[in-house]
Amino acid sequence: MKKTFLFFLTIASVLLVSCSNDDSAASTAVSSETSVSIAAYVADNFPATKVITSTTYGSIVTTVLNTGEELTFTTGGTFMAYSNNASQGLAADSIIVTDTTTTDSTDVHHHHGHGEPRHGGHDGNTDGGPGQGGSFPDSIHINGHHGHDRHFKNEISVDSLTAAIDTFIVANYSGYTIIHAETDTICEGIVTEVLVCKSTSEPVKLIFDATGVYLMKTARIHYADVPTAVTDVVTANYSTYTSKKRAELITLADGTLRYKIFLSLDSTHKTVTFNADGSVECEK
Repeated sequence: MKKTFLFFLTIASVLLVSCSNDDSAASTAVSSETSVSIAAYVADNFPATKVITSTTYGSIVTTVLNTGEELTFTTGGTFMAYSNNASQGLAADSIIVTDTTTTDSTDVHHHHGHGEPRHGGHDGNTDGGPGQGGSFPDSIHINGHHGHDRHFKNEISVDSLTAAIDTFIVANYSGYTIIHAETDTICEGIVTEVLVCKSTSEPVKLIFDATGVYLMKTARIHYADVPTAVTDVVTANYSTYTSKKRAELITLADGTLRYKIFLSLDSTHKTVTFNADGSVECEK
């Protein structure tokens, strides 16, 4: 009897220590100083995105963008790692699988449970589990993917994309995963923007007009890689503004190249789209 009592006492002690360790590893709020550092990094390197959450997990901070992308920082605000978040949680409630080798249909829509995501590992490969208010039984998973609620009114469900957009993506981006979709008003008018990614790379943004006709694609590039014909005009005509570290390379449907430059002056923000020869195509 005494040995049995000691055995159960030992088990209870282990459980108490385990619970204590779990509590110490729980997420905590991010300091205001770190939040400022993260916001500045995102504004400079991921323009046209919004920070949804920043949460401290032990010695790291996980920041989720409205595009579904995830950034990892130190608690001091130093950038550590990037994930397109396709393997954890999406900023839309469904996924279109365009890899025809994994399904009998080339256009498959899968609905997912709603709720804020519970993040798993931070190596970009760990499935994070269901969100609060959601559950795995209500979610259909493909290769470990699942979704979470959209956060801004212009973000749209992947399932709401038109047949024309679906058909284009299936035909031209087989094997890619849609991680985000939204409507926007750009110089060309009201458009639908769809982010697709493959592997661990940053996404490509596909832009369609109001009828679902493909207009262009954009990809993030470093401002240092923008042609001098463009940067010389920026220096001459926008000398009081500061250029963000990242720009966007725009490839129109006919192959024409343009460059979108993100500029800021105190609290004023401006985006200018240039043709390859340095002429201004559009300014917002």
